[in-house]
Amino acid sequence: MGLGGGLMLLGIVVMGLINDLAGAPHVPVEEEGAIVATPVVSPDLRAYIIALGLLVWFVYGVYKLTSAPPTAEIDSPAAPADD
Repeated sequence: MGLGGGLMLLGIVVMGLINDLAGAPHVPVEEEGAIVATPVVSPDLRAYIIALGLLVWFVYGVYKLTSAPPTAEIDSPAAPADD
């Protein structure tokens, strides 16, 4: 769970802050109105890291659903001794 959550935080929060803080300044719009975006971290890389985090969570969920529940051994009380 921690690995999946860490990958999600890395892909969403950390890389998002890197893009915002170290990103290139906004470029004026070109003639045709197309906006040219130049992110520091590739959107594909961010998407793959987020997808990997979701995949880790999915695999963990499938493991928890398919594994047998833990059984507690109950000690039966000893029969009273005959006096």
